[in-house]
Amino acid sequence: MKFRYNFQGLGLSLIILHLIGVSENAKILAIFPFPGPSQYILVKPYLKTLADRGHEMTVINAYPSNDNGKNYRDIPVMEAHEIQKDYMAGAVLERNLWSGLTFTSDLFYNVTRAVLRNPQVQDLIAKETFDLAIIEAVNTDALYSLGPHFGVPIIGVSSFGNDIIIDDVMGNPTSLAYSPSMNTGFTHQMSYTERLQNVVVQMLELLHNRCIHLPRQQNLLNSYMPHISESVESMRTNISLYLLNQHFSLSHAKPQVPNMIEVGGFQIPSQIKPLPKEIRSIIDHSPNDIIYFSMGSNVKSKDFPSQILQMFNKVFSQLPYTVLWKFENPELPGKPSNVHINPWFPQTDILAEEKVKLFISHGGLLSTFEAVHYGKPILGLPIFFDQNLNVNNAKEKGFALRLNVDTLTEQQFKNSILEMMENARYSVKAKEISKRYHDQPVKPMDLAIYWTEYVLRHNGALHLRSPAQKMNFLKSNSIDTIGILVLSVLFVLYLGVKILCKICKLLCAGRAKKEKMN
Repeated sequence: MKFRYNFQGLGLSLIILHLIGVSENAKILAIFPFPGPSQYILVKPYLKTLADRGHEMTVINAYPSNDNGKNYRDIPVMEAHEIQKDYMAGAVLERNLWSGLTFTSDLFYNVTRAVLRNPQVQDLIAKETFDLAIIEAVNTDALYSLGPHFGVPIIGVSSFGNDIIIDDVMGNPTSLAYSPSMNTGFTHQMSYTERLQNVVVQMLELLHNRCIHLPRQQNLLNSYMPHISESVESMRTNISLYLLNQHFSLSHAKPQVPNMIEVGGFQIPSQIKPLPKEIRSIIDHSPNDIIYFSMGSNVKSKDFPSQILQMFNKVFSQLPYTVLWKFENPELPGKPSNVHINPWFPQTDILAEEKVKLFISHGGLLSTFEAVHYGKPILGLPIFFDQNLNVNNAKEKGFALRLNVDTLTEQQFKNSILEMMENARYSVKAKEISKRYHDQPVKPMDLAIYWTEYVLRHNGALHLRSPAQKMNFLKSNSIDTIGILVLSVLFVLYLGVKILCKICKLLCAGRAKKEKMN
């Protein structure tokens, strides 16, 4: 009982602090230019909540809207869509790790440049002032210059959680032994060979970041913000706070400095909205359980090869379930009668339905959090980016299975669906993970708002920053000092061997001389 009382007191105190808010409303510049819809879907509820609390929001993004309401102004960067289109066309090609990192760095370079050379952004830089900058701080390092330009603290937001680059920026210890790189797709339970591969991959990621990516971002800074004398490498260590779209219930426990805050799933609405009449009717009149199928916003189901679509149709026609399929064309040749297509479904409201028993998904992090939020098992069809890691984590935790689209057969697809629909253990495990996720003293959105206003209240909250934030990887991990100690030991051993050899040589010479005299 004592533990419960203290726990409730902690939750109540955080809620009270949340309600107090800041004494004055702030002018906030938010920069979320990436054209992947999911990244903006993630943060818009957060930005809108800040606006609803009286903060004056100016948001640089690729999805401007006419119904933003009060205190919310868009600065559109529509060039980002063409950049995304070119990137997605090449993203499916096979590359080695270094080439893949360079290809992705090209995307970050082009998006950063599109923001900095945008006429409205240039006008904003020249004429306006702000109190805080919130940046989708994912390798768009030249944008950190807006912090010193306006003289404001920076809050970073990561849509995929943290990685070795974010750890490096925030001075957070990187646990290579159990924190896999997104590029490996491993889970935290790695074999020795996998751990070795993970170390190599993450060291290459750091090396590429230092040698290729940061110099290119520095060139952008020199071209578009020449009055900023501080280097990109220095500016990136001035982030006051990082909001991470992750939660330990979905991955694993790991150390984090106090200014790295887990707000995984904070885009999920607290209230379930009524479904559109057509969808409501389908669900209500379905005599069977329901499967929801969506490949997210970056991958379109309509772009699957025709043989894959035919295989999906054939399998669905053999199942005693109703299928709601996010399909981007109005027509699907060969569509069975138990399949209902729509270019858009209100995903969170669909997953909230009791009749929905399975989510066939690409394994994006937003979709994974939404499935966990409502306790739905996942049949994963990962394509790229963090999807392999997310699906593998879910599979390891017992509420998902994984299939490979490139090698998928009709029998595999059908058997996997039937296994997950008929075997209750997947649903039980999904609900167990959901219970862990929901057992938080404060909702993720409230936590994000609280810490955002905390940074405003405390003028950047310098006291939260780790000393390691101003150290490089070698220094923060004591590799430089350990290296000296190892070299010292090796030198002493070398000196000892040299002396021993000298003594042996003298002894042998003395013995030879004595034998000669005899």
